[in-house]
Amino acid sequence: MHWLRLLIGIALLPLVWISLESFFLSFAHATKNGAFWRTGEFWFFTIGAAIWLVLFFGLRSRLMLWFYVAGHELTHAVFVLFCGGNVKGMHISSSGGHILTNKNNFLIALSPYFVPFYTMLIITLWWIIQVAFPDYPITIVHDRILFAAIGLSWTFHLTFTLWMINHDQPDLQQNGLLFSVALIALINILLISSFLVLASPNVTWEYFALTWANNLETFHHRLMESIREMIHMVM
Repeated sequence: MHWLRLLIGIALLPLVWISLESFFLSFAHATKNGAFWRTGEFWFFTIGAAIWLVLFFGLRSRLMLWFYVAGHELTHAVFVLFCGGNVKGMHISSSGGHILTNKNNFLIALSPYFVPFYTMLIITLWWIIQVAFPDYPITIVHDRILFAAIGLSWTFHLTFTLWMINHDQPDLQQNGLLFSVALIALINILLISSFLVLASPNVTWEYFALTWANNLETFHHRLMESIREMIHMVM
C-alpha cells in the first residue's frame, strides 16, 4: 500500500505544478490593467490575511493553538461521519488532540490539512443567514466583511497547516509523506484558485479550466524541453 501511495504521490506532482501555473496565470489575467487590484473583494481578503499574519508571527498564543487543534479534530470527526464511521470520543488541547473512531482512511487523516474548517464555517453561517432572512438587505459592506473574514480564516488555515507539516505529524507519516504533501498542496492550490474566481471580475471558472487544460496539454513538451536544456548545460 505504501508503494502505491508513493506512485500516486509522484503522479500528483505534475498536477500540483500545473495547478500552480494555472493559478498564477489566472492571477496575472485578473490583475491586468489593475482591475483586480481595485476590487473590494481583493482588498478586504488581503486585509483579513494581513491581520492574521501579524497575529501569527507576532502574537501567537496557546489559545490560537487550541482553536487550530479544535478545528483540526472537528474536521477529522466530520469526515469520519461522512465516510460512515462513528466518533467515540475527542480530546482537544493547545498541545495536541485526537479522536477515537472505528474508521480511518487517507481522507479522514488528511482532511484538516486541505479543508479550512473556520472558512467553511463562516461561509456556511453566511448561507444560513441568507436563507433564514431572505428579506434582509445584503450590502457591499456585508460582502466586504465576509471576504475579510474569509481572508483571515483561510490564512489561519494555511499558516498552521504549513507549521504543522514541519512537526512530524502522524497523519502525514501514516499515508506517506510525498502522497500527503502532494495531495494537500493540490487541493489548497485549487481552493485559493476558487477564491480568485469568486473575487475576480474577469476570471471565470471556464477561463481557469481552459488555462489548466492548456497547461496539462503542453506540460510534457515543456518538461522535455527543460530536461534537454539542462543536459546540454551539463555537457
